[in-house]
Amino acid sequence: MCSPEGFAVRYEINPWMKDQVGRVSPELAVMQWRGLHAALSAVARIELMPANAAWPDLVFTANAGLPLPAKKQFILSNFRHPQRQGEQAIDRAWFAAAGWQCIELPAAAFFEGAGDSLFDAQGRLWLGGGPRSSEATPRCLAEVVDAPIQTLVLADPAFYHLDTCFCPLPTGGALCVPGAFDAASRERLARGFGDGLIALTPEEANLFCANAVCIGERVFMNRATPRLAQELAKLGLAVTETPLSQFMKSGGSAKCLTLSLDGWMYRGSA
Repeated sequence: MCSPEGFAVRYEINPWMKDQVGRVSPELAVMQWRGLHAALSAVARIELMPANAAWPDLVFTANAGLPLPAKKQFILSNFRHPQRQGEQAIDRAWFAAAGWQCIELPAAAFFEGAGDSLFDAQGRLWLGGGPRSSEATPRCLAEVVDAPIQTLVLADPAFYHLDTCFCPLPTGGALCVPGAFDAASRERLARGFGDGLIALTPEEANLFCANAVCIGERVFMNRATPRLAQELAKLGLAVTETPLSQFMKSGGSAKCLTLSLDGWMYRGSA
């Protein structure tokens, strides 16, 4: 995680940011971030990156890149928008200092890390294609990642990263926002997860229920509807709610604010 000092909405690069410039409460954002940090610290060891006020979205560490812990390699993100491109050097310095081998993709391969690339319980890597990635990205990742890659096309600008509309679960299923994907991707998800695929309602999508962190048998999210909490309870999963309204103004929630360094947080403590 990255400390939240300096977080703000200073520009609009996704629909959630529209009309939110200057409307973040810094005090409430820090309080909410600390709430998430405390909840996760109860079940995981948290490594911290210092904030940098010049880059307010640095707090969304999911976008830093994709860790490959078996080889202690880290695939750095290539941010599409100039407002975030300065984060790459900060991420590179932090991971290099921590002993990771940093891998840079070609400049033409836009890629925003674990925001757009999520491993599931079977070891498959699901890759979001569309708003923040490019056609070259899957091929470039395949040269580095030793795992089957399934590409999904994001069709709704509101769900600009895969982790805003898709969350693999430790039980083998997944949460998804059906309307966020094109028809072929919905079919691919249905084949990949079968009855284990839980479709979120529009209300749940807008609560960022898919932008969740799974550790062991716990699922951490901004807020769950009673229906979703019951569906997860049937799978033996318990929801921990941690309000993140200030970060949602920037288009992020629990998952966006974290990056699992053990490669797959769902199997146990990070």
